Amino acid sequence: MSKQKRKAKSITQNEKYLELFPENLNNQNERSRFTALKEAQEIRKFEIDLYWRRTGFFWAFITIIYTALFAILCKYVENNNYSFFAPVISILSGLGFFFSVAWHMVNKGSKFWQKNWEVHVSLLEKTEIGPLYDVYLNPKKTGSRLNPTKEFDFSVTKINMWASFTILICSFGGCVGTILWLILGKQEKPILVLLPIAVICIFTLFLIFFSNGNSDIELSENEDDELNMIQLL
Repeated sequence: MSKQKRKAKSITQNEKYLELFPENLNNQNERSRFTALKEAQEIRKFEIDLYWRRTGFFWAFITIIYTALFAILCKYVENNNYSFFAPVISILSGLGFFFSVAWHMVNKGSKFWQKNWEVHVSLLEKTEIGPLYDVYLNPKKTGSRLNPTKEFDFSVTKINMWASFTILICSFGGCVGTILWLILGKQEKPILVLLPIAVICIFTLFLIFFSNGNSDIELSENEDDELNMIQLL
């Protein structure tokens, strides 16, 4: 049974967003905008913490996979009688690629939700505590991209995403190279090498094309875009 789409409308103006959090200036405890700001700040901190925990998990898992692959490859090269290692090598190569894809997708997803809560904080704080989040040092005056002893406003999450994308490309190249080497160079039976990697590739495709977080949301018509958010109805 198909999942029913949830209705949503676009929020394209800052004032329309702020109207979602009505004010009661007579009672501090009922000031929903201030409460929402505190909640958004806490969730943003939580998302950042999760981001780096997930990164640590994938780094560790990918390192373990390629360490095991390297150890088995060394044994395989030393002794050509270890043909039963060929499917294991294929599986480990495929798993390295699978988890590299998963890591990059998790990075993109984590970055989206971190950005989501940063926008909430930025909009809410202006009426509560002022534009604290939107005021920061000018990197052109205070930092340097090339000076090794000066700070600079590099995006740490973007660097991490580029690192994960680089690992993804390298793992794909290593996976293809390993399979070709086993079949053409070592004359291993293609079925023993290709079957495990084919199964893993199928799971990888499912991961890429069926991991939409909010595919069940149907948007109403946009207005003039000052802001780009949605509200579920």
